[in-house]
Amino acid sequence: MIYRAEVLESRPLTPSAHMIRVEKAPGFAYLPVQFCGLELVTSAGGVEYPMSLASSPTQEFLEFGARLSSSPWKTAFAALRPGDEVEIDGAYGHFVLDTARDAVFVAGGIGITPLKGMADYLTDTQSPRHAVLIYGNRSQDEIAYRKDLDRLEQVNGNFTVLHTLSREPSDSGWTGRRGRIDAALLQDAASRLQDPVYYLCGRGAMVMEVGQALLRLGVSRERIAFEVFRGYS
Repeated sequence: MIYRAEVLESRPLTPSAHMIRVEKAPGFAYLPVQFCGLELVTSAGGVEYPMSLASSPTQEFLEFGARLSSSPWKTAFAALRPGDEVEIDGAYGHFVLDTARDAVFVAGGIGITPLKGMADYLTDTQSPRHAVLIYGNRSQDEIAYRKDLDRLEQVNGNFTVLHTLSREPSDSGWTGRRGRIDAALLQDAASRLQDPVYYLCGRGAMVMEVGQALLRLGVSRERIAFEVFRGYS
């Protein structure tokens, strides 16, 4: 389906990331969660960019989040305001939730977007499946959707969030985990789950590193799904 959609909300997620919500057309259906082509009017003309959905099919809007840069598309994305229009093309993709299995979500930075949508879906459908999110960021101010994730953890007793920060200042008062996502954290996340599927999303180096760690831990390739976000460091 291709349609024009009005922007409902536009706001920063972190100092380096932005989100929008747009109208969902009647009859627009997708799996938790696929991606869409999002076409914007930019300084270089109309440009379409593939964007993972950050919302659940259970919700009445479509949500997208992006790490910002100086590119024409990212500049136009950050400049969107309620009432503006964008073009939606989709939904597509095979990086979707297996609703019959427990899950370990592993996100780096803005790679949280599709995994947040999956967590929304599990919560909204009152799924009995257990899910643990490992979310790696450089610092506290770069944790996208922090309030949303806190709320999901509060209302869904089957959902747990494990944050870890790699460059948080030592005097910041952060009392949570520090460092990169490693094998010990992956084992801890899965310790109370039954043969979970691992969903990895973020920059290529992170996805590859985590995938290799899972294989060394004896996780079969069939239980590892991944989506690589390119174009940011």
